[in-house]
Amino acid sequence: MKAIIVGAGLAGCAAALALEQYGYECTLIEASEKIGGRMRSTTVGTRNVDVGFHVLHTAYPSLSRWLDLEELKLKSMDAASDLITPSTGNIRTIGDPLRAPSTLFSTLRTAGIWNALRMLRWRLKTRKRDLERAMDAPSLPLDTYFDSMRFSNRFQSTFLQPLFSGITLDDERLERSAFASFTFSAMSHGNMTMPEEGIEAVPRQLFSRLETTKIHYNTVVKSVTSNAVVLENKTKLQADLVVLATPQHITQRILGIQDKPRRKETATYVFECEEAPIQRPRLLLNTEHGKDQRKILHVHVPTLLHKETPHLVVATVVGKDSRNHNKEQEHESIRSELTEWFGSEVQNWTFVGTTYVDFALPYGGTTAAGRERLGLIQDGIYCIGDHTMHPSVHGTLRSVERLLEHLKIPIPMKG
Repeated sequence: MKAIIVGAGLAGCAAALALEQYGYECTLIEASEKIGGRMRSTTVGTRNVDVGFHVLHTAYPSLSRWLDLEELKLKSMDAASDLITPSTGNIRTIGDPLRAPSTLFSTLRTAGIWNALRMLRWRLKTRKRDLERAMDAPSLPLDTYFDSMRFSNRFQSTFLQPLFSGITLDDERLERSAFASFTFSAMSHGNMTMPEEGIEAVPRQLFSRLETTKIHYNTVVKSVTSNAVVLENKTKLQADLVVLATPQHITQRILGIQDKPRRKETATYVFECEEAPIQRPRLLLNTEHGKDQRKILHVHVPTLLHKETPHLVVATVVGKDSRNHNKEQEHESIRSELTEWFGSEVQNWTFVGTTYVDFALPYGGTTAAGRERLGLIQDGIYCIGDHTMHPSVHGTLRSVERLLEHLKIPIPMKG
């Protein structure tokens, strides 16, 4: 039995591993020069950095079914975020007092007692054993949901909106609230971590377990059927099973689906400095994001987790502004913003480079309901990836597990 998997990101590598271990003769077809898809790390200057901002939530139950987490050497970020108001330089902290009791008083001061109680009520609705429970019923658009929870306008604009703009990579937050509840559940019941070797270590661990699967890099697929794949150079490959493990916009192009998804774009600007501008491994969220031409959504210092020096400071931008990432004028604009955050010392930082991701996450809209967004089989072709479920690592792996359940194939053993 032959299987062709189009796309060597996390979903493609996981599917190839399961099918190979079950006895399929597998071929992976990848349009770029390496595996990883959107979970990719790269060399910027001489430093290894993730392409885009990534964390791995240990609360995702699928991780333990597929990955050796010890091998990834995960380092946990704090269960708290700092909020900066650039125009004043004021920095406040908001955290999860149930996991980080030391943040209780700062959270009450930052959020106010009523917002804090509403956050606690939301927190108590989460279920560790079923993070996806909120997706079973129809839900509201994100900002409408925040209103319905009676969070104050100020709390929404200074914390909830920047936080979920970063999570959904959409500064308009056109995502359903059920996904926000899923993400909030994951943050409440596990750690936000970063692998020591970067986020690409996750798909690479699965890829390293492949033994007989063939992979073709720099190979673009033009069309597919239920039993064949036609490449851009007109080569036709036959198979008993064809699996599309490509991002949403690529899957739609290959399948001829006319509905165009909204672009979710993100860029990171990487600087090097001797002294870290923040002292704890937390996200520093911009409470004034989008006001007065302020483009930076958040900043983090990944080297605080892995004890590297010089430190790396990574500023994240989302939306159309990301497209200017390769312009020198934009680099200086971002540096000026960071100077407002951290002072004149920023002028001495070394600019290392940028990363950019187009269609960085799938788009599902605010009316989606249920855990599945796209049927598994489209015209006899199997479709997997986060856009078929929900935009997360867990959604990606669950999409592969849905394929295996249909084919009555077990999840491959890690040992």
